[in-house]
Amino acid sequence: MLRGAVLLAAASVAAAQGHGAVPVTDEAYKMRPCRPGFDQFAFCNTTLSKAERVDALIGLLKDDEIPALLTAREGGGGSPGPPGNISRLGLPAYDWGLNCIHGVQSSCVKDSNGEIYCPTSFPNPVNLGASWNDSMWKTMGYVIGKEARALFVAGATEWSNWSDRPHIGLDCWSPNININHDPRWGRNQEVPSEDPILNGIFGAAITKGQQFSSDDPKYVMSIATIKHWDAYSLEDSDGFTRHNFDATLNNYTFSDTFFPAWRRTVKDAGALGVMCSYNAVNGQPTCANEFLHDVLRNTFEFSGYVSSDTGAVQDIYDQHHFVKTPQEAACVAIKAQTDIDSGKVYHDALLSGVQQGLCTMDDVKQALRNTFGLLFDMGLFDPVDNQPYWNYNVDVIGMEHHQAAAKQAAKESMVLLKNNNTLPLAKGKKIAVIGPHYNSTQMMVGNYYGQICKDNTFNCVETIYNAIKRYNQGGSTTAAQGCSITGSSTNGFPAAMSLVEEADIVVLAIGIDESVEAESHDRTAIDLPGVQQQLVSQVLAKANSMGKKTAMVMMNGGMVALGSLPSTSGALLEAFYPSIYGGDAIASTLFGENTMLGGKMPYTVYPADYINEITMDKMSMNDVQTPGRSYKYYTGPTEFDFGFGLSFTTFELAVVTAPSSMSCESTATATVAIKVTNTGKVEGDEVVQLFRKGGTGGTNGIPVAKQLVAFKRVHLSPGASTTVTFSISRADFADVMDNGNRVCSPATRDLIASNGNDQVLTIPFSTTGSTATVAVFPMV
Repeated sequence: MLRGAVLLAAASVAAAQGHGAVPVTDEAYKMRPCRPGFDQFAFCNTTLSKAERVDALIGLLKDDEIPALLTAREGGGGSPGPPGNISRLGLPAYDWGLNCIHGVQSSCVKDSNGEIYCPTSFPNPVNLGASWNDSMWKTMGYVIGKEARALFVAGATEWSNWSDRPHIGLDCWSPNININHDPRWGRNQEVPSEDPILNGIFGAAITKGQQFSSDDPKYVMSIATIKHWDAYSLEDSDGFTRHNFDATLNNYTFSDTFFPAWRRTVKDAGALGVMCSYNAVNGQPTCANEFLHDVLRNTFEFSGYVSSDTGAVQDIYDQHHFVKTPQEAACVAIKAQTDIDSGKVYHDALLSGVQQGLCTMDDVKQALRNTFGLLFDMGLFDPVDNQPYWNYNVDVIGMEHHQAAAKQAAKESMVLLKNNNTLPLAKGKKIAVIGPHYNSTQMMVGNYYGQICKDNTFNCVETIYNAIKRYNQGGSTTAAQGCSITGSSTNGFPAAMSLVEEADIVVLAIGIDESVEAESHDRTAIDLPGVQQQLVSQVLAKANSMGKKTAMVMMNGGMVALGSLPSTSGALLEAFYPSIYGGDAIASTLFGENTMLGGKMPYTVYPADYINEITMDKMSMNDVQTPGRSYKYYTGPTEFDFGFGLSFTTFELAVVTAPSSMSCESTATATVAIKVTNTGKVEGDEVVQLFRKGGTGGTNGIPVAKQLVAFKRVHLSPGASTTVTFSISRADFADVMDNGNRVCSPATRDLIASNGNDQVLTIPFSTTGSTATVAVFPMV
């Protein structure tokens, strides 16, 4: 059993500045629907079907009570409220819009003894993608679902000030499975990778962990709301903003890049929520897009609710000018089954849109069915005494098993990119930690976080400097900032150079932060900003001239091109934004004590001038007028490849069994088995990656170089072996046609089993028989 699965089993058995922890209350229990005094309504009758109960509730609503029920955030983020409670029916307010990208984004809670319990914070999604560990992703989903339930019952509130801090709901606006489409995108830290297969496995694993638990198989634990549907990967570039950008996609790009992760997460894993995005797709805003609605509800058989991103319904008329009035926007969105408006349009204009004949009350009632139905699925209208989810104790929040999972995820996400006999560092030495990230705490956590520390600061987040100092027992550890992330001042250089002279070892802590990449803000360059390049060059030159060991540690979300800098450093560690336990993960790796080291790059690291050859608004991954995007299509020089990562030990891969061919006419599956052996002297992790070679790329596109099929992460002691197996089918070898169909044709399609490093096994393979259509667009 993998570590993530072990932690999930153990956890299952163990049952913004300016605000502090919220006192635990029993308000959620006291104000629940169908409580004594309000249990006489037909919607409280558990002998009726869910559909009958939902319709009974809808039948009791007054028209003017409905818009608030279809409005997210209870008055925050531009939503005017009212909060949506209907006292005469005993209905409490419900907050649609909890964020849970790498942990529940809520306040901590304080029990009657004054003990504070804070939600567990995992590394950012880019770190999770770098772990290549689907069992860990499922564990995180479970931790999020369980803690959301405990926090909900305890009265926790949303953490962001703009949300107006309502009592949290149980629908998480996450995970984010958008594609890392361009290295400049400001939200690359929020997504797992540049690959649709990896992103789909990521989304499916979190969804299963978060929604469905053996703790109570009868009810949904919490709702995964997958975002952003779809083709969203631009904030403010090329003369557009995310609010007015129209993503132009052909069927090939839909089928090849933008649909596969959604199919795995929605159709296969059963996600119950989806968020439509700000942008338009092929001329129609996504929240009013008839084609996307049809694909979601019919092709992918989605039965849950759709929420707009905050303000996206307003964008339909205000930014995209798709329609002229708020009433028209409300109605085109509600008819496309955008059930929840995170904004003010439904509240202000939905009923008047109905009165104008732009949509009907039947359209509105369908949105109520989609949303209320999920609240029934979560047991919010049923007796609660025997429901485990209503009876989690407050001490499950941030419990030991959950913290252990977050620590593991941080250590697994470290990607060692270079080690020229530099690591592990020796203890008891003079170590200088230099660079703008040496003392980072809040940025270590990344974005979309709740209350992190009990004292409402970031003081519980150990910095890189403090962690190295703690590990460097018997030695001395000094630090200097040298420069800021983006500033032009070199006034700190002399102090940094002075530390270099005194040190035995120099560790550089560099990278970017939310001032460079963020929601609403794309990057304009992909190399080190400010004067960091100068600082690093001068520090390394001086250290090398004096024979000192050097190591670089990077913190960033999207890729950073380093040029020739790694060639002059003894080691390079990519840490991304590893959250609360990031300092320990970094230091333990530098000193060789991270036995979970084995992360792999979740995206391609291009040269700095790559962005001069391609604009962000071009959505195609394989336009022949561009150098191509991602490892699938880009064949130019790279600084580091997708899937690359080193270890402190060595591994050997060997083919145990693999088919030599497969008929395109057969729906049968076959097994590829790869033996992995730790041939080194220390324990460690390895990721076995299975690719298929080649693909057409459509009639006029750049051909596919290779395509990820499957992967598995393993942990092995020295000398130990294990065999990983992958199930393959004709679908893994189908080419995407111009019309979006996936077609299997007779061809040589060799398989590649690799660790992303020195082990690359080519397995001769071909597809045979007659050409067969595997999937008809829009199914992928």
